[in-house]
Amino acid sequence: MAASDSRTSKSLKNTAFGLIGLLSSQIANFVSRSIFIGLLGAEYNGVNGLFSNILSLLNLAELGFATSIAYALYKPLKTGDERTTAALMSYFAKIYRIIAAVVAVAGCCCIPFLQYLIAEDLSDLSFSLNELRGYFAMYLASTVCSYLLAYKRTIITADQNNYIVTNVDNICNILLYVFQIILLLIYKNFYAYLAILVAKSFVNNLVLHIIAGKKYPYLKKYRKEKVPNAEKSAIFKNVQAAFMHRIGNVIIYSTTSIIISAFVSLVEAGKYSNYIMVVSGVNSFINIVFTSITASIGNLCVNEDETTQYKVFKKVQYISDFCTVFGLVCFVCLFNPFVEIWVGSEMVMPLSVVIVISLSAALGYLRKAVNTFKDAKGMFRADWFKPLLEAAVGVGLAIGLSYVWGTLGVVLGYLLATVVIAVPIENWVLIKRGLHRSFAKQMLSLSAVTAFGAVLTAVVYLATCFIPSGIGWFILRFAIVVIVAAGAFLLATCRTEEFKYYKRLVCSLLQKVKTFVRERKGHTAALGETANPVADDPDRVSGDDEKSDTGNGNTEE
Repeated sequence: MAASDSRTSKSLKNTAFGLIGLLSSQIANFVSRSIFIGLLGAEYNGVNGLFSNILSLLNLAELGFATSIAYALYKPLKTGDERTTAALMSYFAKIYRIIAAVVAVAGCCCIPFLQYLIAEDLSDLSFSLNELRGYFAMYLASTVCSYLLAYKRTIITADQNNYIVTNVDNICNILLYVFQIILLLIYKNFYAYLAILVAKSFVNNLVLHIIAGKKYPYLKKYRKEKVPNAEKSAIFKNVQAAFMHRIGNVIIYSTTSIIISAFVSLVEAGKYSNYIMVVSGVNSFINIVFTSITASIGNLCVNEDETTQYKVFKKVQYISDFCTVFGLVCFVCLFNPFVEIWVGSEMVMPLSVVIVISLSAALGYLRKAVNTFKDAKGMFRADWFKPLLEAAVGVGLAIGLSYVWGTLGVVLGYLLATVVIAVPIENWVLIKRGLHRSFAKQMLSLSAVTAFGAVLTAVVYLATCFIPSGIGWFILRFAIVVIVAAGAFLLATCRTEEFKYYKRLVCSLLQKVKTFVRERKGHTAALGETANPVADDPDRVSGDDEKSDTGNGNTEE
């Protein structure tokens, strides 16, 4: 099998396994969140979103080591250098133990100040300050547990076997949600809900630790190998840059609920978290695709020239473009009708806020191809300043605009920072410096995709906004929106080389499925004939046993 075929095969395998498991996981998550909101209410939902965001900030202690180590592992895994691979993993294990301790200490330091992150008076809420601190302590325990033994999932992913990680994650998530649902129904207690979260974090990584130990036994054999100082220096240089990128990502995506809670209200933060849960669920499916191909792209960048890399990039960008247009149309047209059916009209946010949330999500999809290639090529240092600038402008605008427009101002502030700062810089770094292609052409292409998505969204929204509320009508609206969004994009791009490539790929996969089914049917028929060779011969079936036994031996066969 050619190297490119092997990369494609592994990417498809990773994607397929991930999507199947994730669908079940998201359904369970949806049911769990629905019961959570119904039994505990909007205030606890706001606490859930707030603490998740705080702990995402504490995860900055990870510094980007996972990304940097994964990049360092591509070459030794490709060449079969077991000693270097084992040395890197041993080094990574020590780093993660230190990170777990740092996160635990930093989290404990946050506990005395939790009340200042909630705009309401605590006496007006349904829980006390001590209870609030207890909830946070359990969230913190879950985060610390997530670092124990977690380092071994990196080698599985770097070796293009991400489907193993996603399968384990999805199974553990499904069990988590099932147990949370059971405990919520029995006890109606937030502590019981969080106890399962802590257990899941530890068990999840323990299973992956055991699998990695069996799959890569040389990790134990060479566990005392040391990483050369030159290699450590290169890793730390990448870590410094990757840390800057983590700052930007965490601040942009993980402080929104904190600012809404502190400057608007905890209930508004809870409403926002419902929309973000839906976005996160969709992102999980999209991330499966891009995470599954990251290691393959890293392998590509090690072995192929820039011309080949750019051709592959255009194919990956096509997926990003499709997700952008499809996601924008679906989010704007379906968000509020879905939330109204799911948790009630009192949880619905204004259309202006929904549009900005949808644009932010779509913009994230538009950037997926560029950031996936940047990570795979190890281009961490080229735009180290971008996330700091983006974070500073985003937080400043979010807080300032929150006094004017409330929740709308917060989400709009972050969106403006991303559009003005992040998108141009990261595209310049990859397209101009990494692939040596036209930056202007790339930006024009991204602008055209965004404009097309915006116009299509407006048309579809106006065409469907008259559809009444209700589950049956929502199904009709959903079908119309999905078919029009996907169909319009495919029709608009049907003459491109990327469309033709994916068309050939889909046709090839369908042909393989047909061949497999045909072979299985033929095999089953052959087994049936062998097992009962006289079944189709009426004369022989009706003959006596002695004649059959003394014949030419066909019955024995």
